[in-house]
Order: sequence, then C-alpha cells, then structure tokens
Amino acid sequence: MSTELMEGMEAHAGGHQVHVATQIEGHGVETFEVSRHVTLLELMAEGARLAGLSLLPPTEHPFDRLHAMHGEEVGHVIENIHQTIEEYLRQPDTSPHFAIELLRTFRVNTRWDVAPKPELSPKEILALPRIHLEYTEYTLYFPEKTEPIPLDTPIPIKRGEEFEAQRDGRYGGERYHGT
Repeated sequence: MSTELMEGMEAHAGGHQVHVATQIEGHGVETFEVSRHVTLLELMAEGARLAGLSLLPPTEHPFDRLHAMHGEEVGHVIENIHQTIEEYLRQPDTSPHFAIELLRTFRVNTRWDVAPKPELSPKEILALPRIHLEYTEYTLYFPEKTEPIPLDTPIPIKRGEEFEAQRDGRYGGERYHGT
C-alpha cells in the first residue's frame, strides 16, 4: 500500500487501526495493520502485494476471492469486498483473518476470464463467456509470436497468461487449412 494511501487512511480513521492476517495458498500468512475504514478490496490487494502478487484483473472487481477464516479453516467467500473492515467485523462470527484465493485468471487482448481447467484449446479460450470471440473469425497467438496456436491443441493456462486474438479468420478460413 502506498505511503499516501496509508497516511490518508490513518487520517480518515482517526488513527484507529485493525490488526489483520491474510493467507494465500503457497505463500504463507501476512500480518499487518490497516485503518478500520479500509475496504476489504484494499485489504485483499495489500495482502496480495505483501506476498509479492497482485489481484487479477487489476480493477475494482478482481476475479480473485476473499474468504473468511474460521480458525485454521478457510470459510465462505465474502461477496461484498467494497465494505469496510469495520463494517465487516460488526457482523456476527467474523474475524480479521482472511484467505485470498487466486484464480487462474488470464487475458486475451483486453478481455479477462478465468480458466475453468488447467489446459484449454484456443477454441475453448475464445468461447469463454468473458472472451466471447468467434473462432472462425479470430486466431489466437502468444504475444510477440506470428504462428497461430493450433485450434484444438490444449495448452496449459497459467495465472496472468496473456494471449492475442487477431481477426484474421485463419481458423475458419482457407489460409489455416492450406487450401
């Protein structure tokens, strides 16, 4: 969290801090203090940043999820990440301990989606609801590459992966089939 954000939060909060803990699978637990007026989204972003990661997509509505923690057990997804930590902690059976679930989020051009399985073919990628590009009109490429990714070949999808879709019709046109 930037120094300006922390100072602004402290001034807004009148200096009242909440000690929180976030954990990300494979990255351990981060403990830190935040203003009681920080939103759960800001808390989630700070927990990810302290672990050397960032939320994806980097918007006000990331696909990554914040879970309540109950002791050592990961609990339910907290849907309203725009509420403040103070509002959240007023609810029954809550604590300032959270788990951040990082999803296999990736991007095609400017469109983000979550891979429903570890490997997807370009045809499956283009058909995903948030990508929604017709495979007969668009060809999928790795960034900075000129060779299309074969249409039906599954490729591993990593978190943060980027692809380019070009409207060249290679998959549905004659150029791709060599006729």
